Amino acid sequence: MRLFRLLTAMAVTVALSQCVRADDFTSYQQYQIPDIGTAGVRGLTVERERQIGEYFLRNARGSLPVIDDPVMNEYLDSIGSRLVMSASNVRFPFTFLLINNTALNATAFLGGVVQVYSGLFHYCATEDEFASVLAHEISHVTQRHIARYIEAQSQKSPLTMAGLIGAIAMSIINPTVGLAALSTTMGAAQQSGINFTRENEAEADRTGIDLMYRAGFNPYGMSDMFKVLMGQQGQINSAFTMLIDHPLSNIRAAEAQSRAAQLGRRPDSSNVNFQFAKARADVRYMGITDFVTMKNSLSSNPYNLPRAYVDYALALCCYEMGDMAGALESLNRLSAYQDNIFILDLRTDIAIKQGSAGSAVSMLSGPYSHSPDNAALALNYANALLKAGNSAQAVKILTRFTEKHPDSVAGQSLLAQAADSARNRCQSSMASGAQYALVANYARSLNFYNRALTICSDQYSREIARALMTKVSEQRNFDDQIKKAMQ
Repeated sequence: MRLFRLLTAMAVTVALSQCVRADDFTSYQQYQIPDIGTAGVRGLTVERERQIGEYFLRNARGSLPVIDDPVMNEYLDSIGSRLVMSASNVRFPFTFLLINNTALNATAFLGGVVQVYSGLFHYCATEDEFASVLAHEISHVTQRHIARYIEAQSQKSPLTMAGLIGAIAMSIINPTVGLAALSTTMGAAQQSGINFTRENEAEADRTGIDLMYRAGFNPYGMSDMFKVLMGQQGQINSAFTMLIDHPLSNIRAAEAQSRAAQLGRRPDSSNVNFQFAKARADVRYMGITDFVTMKNSLSSNPYNLPRAYVDYALALCCYEMGDMAGALESLNRLSAYQDNIFILDLRTDIAIKQGSAGSAVSMLSGPYSHSPDNAALALNYANALLKAGNSAQAVKILTRFTEKHPDSVAGQSLLAQAADSARNRCQSSMASGAQYALVANYARSLNFYNRALTICSDQYSREIARALMTKVSEQRNFDDQIKKAMQ
């Protein structure tokens, strides 16, 4: 369990904002810390780490309950990207996956993959607390803690490095299978693993707080998050998975408080999107089934929750209950945010549910024309066009989107549907092939690309299909090599 606990650590587009002021940076320089976590890893190059991260990502998408919610994913990417832009030693693009799990947890893996449980939104009171978890995980990756740990353990383990990597990946994706493989790594090396964990957790805390400060967040967000966790320590509560994986010490919490004090307190983030994302997670991803009771509780607001949170959560509850008039009434109280993507998303969902997809198209066309690179807007607009019967325009929007975001499972899936509706079987087959490759379903992926070879009439499309079949076969071989090494 110790290795698993190391790797299940504490727990990308809106404009980057709240940049550090010049006077803030001058004071910040006084407290810079040395980088001790970026030493070279002899047996695991940066390029190999990136490839392994892609392996993990494919298998995670295919095995975990990844949330396919463009608005939530856009928000998560925006916070993650803002932090990554301020980080040092970034060697590859980061990917942030939102997992449908009510526990308070997040995990980092090789190659810049960070998983965030939907429960994290529920337990964080501020965006700064939420950002502190992401900053900590990003720091584990940029400091190459996992890569260096794997190299050290591979010298003591009966498993090869590839087998060890595969077992660690599987322990996150499928704990029953993964921990069985990891059992061979325990024994004499266990105590050094404990010491290594402590050292790297402390460094991830320090680096993460500095990263928060550079990105414009309140550095006290991390110490505030620690207070939430410390208040639960010692209790048997499966919701606080992060505590099980990384028990907090008073020293660690005090060091975070001291570090934040050195950098200086900022006002907590006032980004309303955090309140909307928190409300959406609470209503849709915390296992709620009694929306009537939740609605009544929100209406009385006994905990004095922010008004934006309450009204948006009420609108979502009404939508889930089928009360579209009530949902619109709650949204109308958020008139100051009518152009916000969270509001637009729900309004257009209501319009489509009421059989007025054309109204949804009208609501989204203007915002999309102003922000065509916003992933949530693009996917919502394309979906509305498809529901309104304009599949040709939906294909056009989605073709542009998937060219920019080829790793979007939602984008490839929607493109396959739109192209099929437009009777473009060639493009539909190609998009389906891409969709299944992204979730490591190689048999179906190759089947669709094979179909494209017989359906597509132009030579260019057939050549692309052949090239993608080669790429998918190489990916499958790479995955198979890691799985064989685990046996």
